[in-house]
Amino acid sequence: MSSFSVVEFVDEVDSDGCKKVDIIPSEWFHDAERKLCWWPPASLVNVTKAVWEGTPPTSNWILCNVRVMGNAATYANARAKLHQAEYSSDLTDNENGIRKRKPSVKLMTNQLSSHTESSEPSDSDEELPPTPPEQLLKRPSGKNNVVASPAARTMFSKVLAILEEVKDTQLVHSKMLNALLKQKNGSVTEVPEGVVLPLKTQDDVEALNGKLEDSSLMSAVVAMVADIGGTSVDDATRRMMKFLISPELAVEYNLLGRHGKKKFRDLRLFNVVYEALKKNSLTAKVNLQEAEKALSKWFTGARDRGGLRAARGQNRLTSL
Repeated sequence: MSSFSVVEFVDEVDSDGCKKVDIIPSEWFHDAERKLCWWPPASLVNVTKAVWEGTPPTSNWILCNVRVMGNAATYANARAKLHQAEYSSDLTDNENGIRKRKPSVKLMTNQLSSHTESSEPSDSDEELPPTPPEQLLKRPSGKNNVVASPAARTMFSKVLAILEEVKDTQLVHSKMLNALLKQKNGSVTEVPEGVVLPLKTQDDVEALNGKLEDSSLMSAVVAMVADIGGTSVDDATRRMMKFLISPELAVEYNLLGRHGKKKFRDLRLFNVVYEALKKNSLTAKVNLQEAEKALSKWFTGARDRGGLRAARGQNRLTSL
């Protein structure tokens, strides 16, 4: 049995009435009569390399009806026969039996670009793989499977890409809208009377925590903090906490009060941050767990803010 075969995909006809022709390794034939062969999916970019190396078919390959036009012992000989297949209906015909036909544009583009002198696929094969057939019959590992054609899969990928672009565009528009609204309404809402920020001591925290029992004051502080904004949960949390608590005070707290620190989770200030995140159009879908995670991350980095890292380094140098 030859190593390679030139086959005609009997179900694939282009606009000029020419059937698609390609090379396959003999191992890709499905049946002894060699009327069915496996073909890799469109997601396999370098199909030419797969043909040359005889890559074994896998469960996502498709089964196609083919007619063998000729066989070759080497890939180079198969390419020569492929070129001849442009004009001959049977590569074993004699000169008087050859049926002339128009060349397939896809065949010329993909298969004959740069391989007339080489038996091994070059780097250009990654850019111009053989044209995969569009007619799909079934998958190797299943019965009665409904399989989308390569054209349908390509279209699906394009739709997904467009949806991602729309999502990114909406995010940009939301940012622009936030900026315009802030220009219209002025800067951050004024701090309510009796509230001094940022908080600098634990006594300040406890005092404000008590005042926030007043629902009207709570609403005012939430509105003020929400107006700070942010493009993501982490970004908005950083901006809000920087506004509420000084760097020196932040190192005395963490979310759950571990390692001898004060517990921020039980304070009404936690609710202020969470509700402010919900009011921000770019973070409105945040859930409680995500808010807790963002705050925990912020407290973890508190020891390095406000020049505290530089101060620690200076103290180490002094102690040497």
